[in-house]
Amino acid sequence: MKKLYLILPFLLLACGAFAQEESIMIIHPGRETFIHFPSAVLGNKYTLTAFLPEDAVPLSRRYPVVYLLGAGPQQAREAQAFLAQHKALVVGINFQEADYQNRAKIVEFISRELMPYIDTNYLTFTDPSQRVIAARGKSAALTAMELFAKPLLFEKLALASPADAIEQLQLPAAGSPRVFVSGTQAELALAQEKLEALGLAYGEGFALQYADASQGLFDGVDYAYLTAAPQKAALKRLKGKLSLSALPLESDTPVKLSVTARLKNGRDYAYVPVSLRVSPPYFHWNAARGELALLAGAEAGKVKISGGVDKTAFSVKIRLKKQ
Repeated sequence: MKKLYLILPFLLLACGAFAQEESIMIIHPGRETFIHFPSAVLGNKYTLTAFLPEDAVPLSRRYPVVYLLGAGPQQAREAQAFLAQHKALVVGINFQEADYQNRAKIVEFISRELMPYIDTNYLTFTDPSQRVIAARGKSAALTAMELFAKPLLFEKLALASPADAIEQLQLPAAGSPRVFVSGTQAELALAQEKLEALGLAYGEGFALQYADASQGLFDGVDYAYLTAAPQKAALKRLKGKLSLSALPLESDTPVKLSVTARLKNGRDYAYVPVSLRVSPPYFHWNAARGELALLAGAEAGKVKISGGVDKTAFSVKIRLKKQ
């Protein structure tokens, strides 16, 4: 009976024009892999993997869903580690970099074919607040953001190493969107500026984390943050740290500034101030580099550097001295 439940909907979907190649379903404990997953939009050259929060289907209850662009069966170990911490259904499609040239078709496939299929064949929550769309890299990020902007699909977005794709981000017209971005200093600086410009508040609306391009697909999805209650995700405090406590006036060495954001749930994230208050104004702030550069004409003494939002602020001091 269980076998019929798994295979019948898939066979129905695979009929007619989809049957260019034989569709294969491979069942493993904790996941189902569909080779040549049928699609009227994309054909059947892609592999779909449903990483299960239980050992087998049918599932015993409903789960939220994470759609992860680029994932496939080769990420099974990462997926199991992810699911050991977070109870969700994770759906991965093995898109490669070249596939994102057909972004419009991928968006149509996911929104009109894949999501209805998943919601029909698995016990899922269908509210957009219970769905995450996640991607790594610029091309995948652009695709994920296009899905995120569509109404009634997603309210949660996770982007890993998105380069400058974040500049094109648009928020869905309804709901309570939340965005998580992991990447380099320059990527996070761009993300903070864009997300603030869109009106999102740090914590309740977005959070950032340093990471490099070598991180795994699942490492770029901070599910605990994305699903935290608004009051738990709110910003609690900011803490700034300088790489130097004193700097000679004649030095051309930049001073690194890093800021940690602590949320009310106790978790720490990265915060990249778009602008700083510097008194006296002896430094220039480069957010993309995370550096303070000493300006000509500076004099010996202590300089106060501060920033933040509303009543949540940080303050650090550096001493300028003669050589």
